[in-house]
Amino acid sequence: MKKITYRSLIFLFITLTGFIIYLSIIGIKTDKFNNQISKELKKKYPNLELSLDKINIVLDPFNFQLNLKTIGASLKSKNKKISLESIKSNIHIRTFFNNEFSLTELDISTRSLEIKNFISFIRMIQDNTQLFILEKFIKKGYLIANINLKFDKNGKINNDFFIKGSIKDAEIKPIKKFNFSKINFNFNIDNKIYDFKDVKLSLNNTNLVFPTINIKREKNKFSINGKNQNKNISLNENQIIQFFENDFSLFKINNSK
Repeated sequence: MKKITYRSLIFLFITLTGFIIYLSIIGIKTDKFNNQISKELKKKYPNLELSLDKINIVLDPFNFQLNLKTIGASLKSKNKKISLESIKSNIHIRTFFNNEFSLTELDISTRSLEIKNFISFIRMIQDNTQLFILEKFIKKGYLIANINLKFDKNGKINNDFFIKGSIKDAEIKPIKKFNFSKINFNFNIDNKIYDFKDVKLSLNNTNLVFPTINIKREKNKFSINGKNQNKNISLNENQIIQFFENDFSLFKINNSK
């Protein structure tokens, strides 16, 4: 009898250990949390509709939590839609067994998105004058981003959000005499610091390179610093007129470096 009990305990231990290892490495797929995640997001942003595929759940036994991940999700607001590469979150194991659910953190990875369409989508959720002006200025370009959001007990986004990503082949034309094209850079953004790296762009067909540009917000002010890695830039008479119009009308300048 003792041998049977002993063997049964060993078998149970091996089975349980194998199941934990399986959950920790491979996980299981389920749509159990699809409605909960969609409802939580709907509470915060009523105009948003989130479409999810099955969620892969992986056990993190050391932090006593479940890591959730879904591939190929999409967000829709009215007639606008953007495709996402993945959405990640995590919940405490206790809330899983108590059938409770509350988003505390969310990681969103986008696919390559047209910047103009992305801004138009954001304006449907939360519009302001800055976004309206930016949408008018941007002519083209693509955005890839990884967004980390943390929520408080009331479901509001905390100030410790973090966004990183890259801009490819963008073009901005704020006014007629300035045309910013071939814009490429990587960025890291949080609530107070905007960090841009490997900035390359063309200003009126003049190529410019900035290895780093750092913008820091201090209350209602911004401090900007960075590095310039450009060769001598020459401007001919037509370019000078284009840049400065009548500001130098008293002077006859044929070219400038």
